[in-house]
Amino acid sequence: MVIVACVVGEPTCLSTHISEMSFVSNEACEARIDDIVGAMTKDFAKRLELKGRQVSYDVSCMNRVQLAQKFGITQSDT
Repeated sequence: MVIVACVVGEPTCLSTHISEMSFVSNEACEARIDDIVGAMTKDFAKRLELKGRQVSYDVSCMNRVQLAQKFGITQSDT
């Protein structure tokens, strides 16, 4: 599973990968997604040039290559 974050006005999106094999429940998976989205939001808020811009998040089952091609992802933590 991949979380994609796109900031309005930025030419590329960022992504992070989560291995869904380690979750024993949907609730645990959703909690991990919430944790990651929260951390990404805090990181964006630290960047002065991004303050006040809208961020959209998407959780996808596409593989990383497909996502990179579709969303123009140039940077990833994995």
